[in-house]
Amino acid sequence: MNDPSQLFCKALEQWCLEGGSLRQALEKFRGHTVATKAEVAAICRALDALHSNEALHTTSDGRPLEIIAQLFSTPKTREAEQAIIDDGLQWLRWYATDALSGKPHDTHDLLSVLSVLAKYRQKEDVSVIYKAITFRIAADDPAWLTIFDAFRDQHPYIKPFLQSLAKHLPSGRCCLAFLKLCDHIATTKQLQPHAFNAPVGMEKLKSYLHPQSQRSMEFARAAICTAPLLEESHCQTILRLGDAHPDPSIPFLAKVMRATLGDQGEIDALVARCLDVNRSYETQLVLKEIGLESRIPAASQREDFLALAKTAHWLVSESPLRCSPDRLHFLESRELFWLPRHQHVRLYAVKYEFDQPQGELAIRDGIALVGSITHSLIGETNASMDLTDVYGLHCCWELEAMNDPLAPRNRTLKTGRNLLRKHNPHL
Repeated sequence: MNDPSQLFCKALEQWCLEGGSLRQALEKFRGHTVATKAEVAAICRALDALHSNEALHTTSDGRPLEIIAQLFSTPKTREAEQAIIDDGLQWLRWYATDALSGKPHDTHDLLSVLSVLAKYRQKEDVSVIYKAITFRIAADDPAWLTIFDAFRDQHPYIKPFLQSLAKHLPSGRCCLAFLKLCDHIATTKQLQPHAFNAPVGMEKLKSYLHPQSQRSMEFARAAICTAPLLEESHCQTILRLGDAHPDPSIPFLAKVMRATLGDQGEIDALVARCLDVNRSYETQLVLKEIGLESRIPAASQREDFLALAKTAHWLVSESPLRCSPDRLHFLESRELFWLPRHQHVRLYAVKYEFDQPQGELAIRDGIALVGSITHSLIGETNASMDLTDVYGLHCCWELEAMNDPLAPRNRTLKTGRNLLRKHNPHL
C-alpha cells in the first residue's frame, strides 16, 4: 500500500490506538494536504478519539488538537473541502462550544480551532467566534489577526458581525485586529460608515491616543490611520489628538493623514521635509505610499543625498544609538563585487558625527555603508579607519547577517580584506 492518502489515514488510525507523539506519527506527511473524503473521515475519527480519550492529550508531545485541526486548513481538492464543511467542522465546533461553556480547555488550542473555523465562513461558526471575542478570550493573542483576516473580503455575514461587534467592542490586540478589519471594509467600500464612527468606537480610538495610555505606539498609530475613514468631525477630533501626542511620530503621522485627504499645506510641508537630511528618507517613503512620489524634490533623490538620508534614518530607527547625527559627510561611492549579494553593487560610505558621546561606548563618530544593507559597525569601525577595512568588515558582517555559508568564522581586518581582494583584485 503506497497510496499517500491511505498511508496518511493508517498513520492517524494507528496514533488513535497507540497514542504517543502525533507529530512523530505524521512526520512522513509534513506538507501533506488533505485531498479525499477518506482522509477527512480519518481526521474526524482522530478528533473523536482526542475528545473521548484524555490519554491522547497527555502522551502526545506538542499540541495534538492544533496539529489535527490545522489538517483542515488547506484542503487540496473541492471534494475534501466539502467533506470538511459537511463532516469535519462539527468536531471543531464541538470543542469550541464546550470551551466557551466553561469546560476545561487550552486557550492556544481554542484559538487554533477558531482560526480554522473562520476560514470556512459558516454561519454557525461566526456566532462561535463572536462569542469568543465577547468573552475576551486571550484578547492580546496575535492569533486574532488571522481570525479577523478571514472576514476581509466579501464575507457573507460581515454586516451583522461588524454591527454586533461595533456595539460590544473587543479588548486588547483583538480590538486592534478588529479595527484593521473595519479599516479594510471601509477602504474597499464593502460597508459604510466605518464601524468606529459610533460613540463607543470613538471613545476607544481616543483612549489609544491618551498621553498616559499603557498601550504601545501601535495602537496610537492605528487610531491615526483610521481617522481619514471616519466622518469629517470625528476625523478632525482624532487628528487633533494626534497633534498633541507626546511621541513625535504620532503628530507626524497626523500630518501625513491630512496630506492623504488633500490638505495642500501639509503636502507642501512634507515636500519641504524631504530636504532635511535627518528626516528625508522617512518622508520620501511616505510620499510614495500616499501616491505623491512626483512631488519629491529632485535634490533629495541624488545618490549622495540619499546615502546621507538613509544613514540618518538608520541611526534613528534601527541603530542601538537611536539618535540623529549632528553632522553627516558623504565620503565616496565605489562599485565592488559584493560577496553577500554575489553581484556587483554600488556602495556609499558615509561619515557621521555627534557633538556629545552617544551610547554605552560613548560614540562620537563612525562610518556607515549604504547600497546593500544600510549599517554601521558601531564600536568596531570608526571614522579614522581605512575605508577598505570598513568595507571588508562590513562584508563579513553582512555574510553573517544573511547566514551565508561563506561567512568567515572570525570577523577580522585581515579576513575582510582577503574576502574583498579575492573578488576585487584591484583593491
